[in-house]
Amino acid sequence: MSLMYYSRMRAITNLTPLLTKSKTCPATVVSVFAAGFEERIIPDDLSLCQPANYSYLQARSHVAFMHTLFFESLAKQHAGKMKLIHVFPGLVLGPAFANPELPAWFRLFWRWIFAPLFGRFASVPMEESGARMIGLMDSTAYVPYSDTAAAPPDRMVASTMGPNVGGSYALNWDGENRFKEKPYAGLDKEDLRDKVHKHTIEAMDVIASGKKFTS
Repeated sequence: MSLMYYSRMRAITNLTPLLTKSKTCPATVVSVFAAGFEERIIPDDLSLCQPANYSYLQARSHVAFMHTLFFESLAKQHAGKMKLIHVFPGLVLGPAFANPELPAWFRLFWRWIFAPLFGRFASVPMEESGARMIGLMDSTAYVPYSDTAAAPPDRMVASTMGPNVGGSYALNWDGENRFKEKPYAGLDKEDLRDKVHKHTIEAMDVIASGKKFTS
């Protein structure tokens, strides 16, 4: 959770004063991880500090939810000045798969079986993935949040906040919309958005003060 979510939001909030004053406004924030992987969120344990609630898949789901909700909050606070993008890059065969900390059997299987047989068809080349991530920075398909009824630009991708309002995006590796509304059904999204924002700011403030965040 620290690497997947909190440290990223800390970096963004620390840079927000510069981003919102940039001559190239609206500024673009891109976080590459697990957009669209929302499955279940536990509102009473957002940091998954209860051992019974934690697993990698549950953490990934939380990170997807919390990215969307915190990004929406920032987009509304800085309307017209920031567009915030959470993107799932697809399977990219980077050097992490050769990490010596991974089990030897996994590295051998990956190198000699999966990568040669399936890598070409199931993965996105590193160079292409990098180019696509950079391309998100100046694409006119993503715009900052606006609550006006202005006509959207051509090919504008629907944001997580609605089809014509911009601000926060959950994208697939190819830059297309990956946001799924179903996991949010039955949730009070506005209330949960406020709760996630408050939780995230409090966590960062406690940690910055040198204390241990336990909520």
